[in-house]
Amino acid sequence: MAAHVTLPGRHRRTEERAATRHHVRRSTLMVLAVCAVLYGLYAEVIVRHGDGPFTGGQAVLAVVSMVGFGALWYGYLRVRRALPRESRAAAFGLLFGLSVGFLYGLSGNSVLTVAVVSLVLAVSSGLMAFYVFYTHE
Repeated sequence: MAAHVTLPGRHRRTEERAATRHHVRRSTLMVLAVCAVLYGLYAEVIVRHGDGPFTGGQAVLAVVSMVGFGALWYGYLRVRRALPRESRAAAFGLLFGLSVGFLYGLSGNSVLTVAVVSLVLAVSSGLMAFYVFYTHE
């Protein structure tokens, strides 16, 4: 007679995931580094309005933006597997909203407009991330 065999699930539980140490792949780090450099350079271009001389203050802004963007997203990449899907989607939405909101704020718009646009982008990207995480796990 054939016996039914129970196989373990594909994904580990959240507690088990939190206990393991997670490494970020080298290819992911390279993509993150390139995105951080582009983010910093784009922040500098927004402040410079696309023309005019390149100043030291703009260089500092570019470097600080690169480091800040890269550090926040690296932190997210380190802990994302240990988080349940709801928290992971909320963290992704928060980081996306902050990143785009910072760039939008550099363009000279009012604080209220920047806050509303950042909030809308954070909520919508968080909901999309939750949908993707929910359907792929």
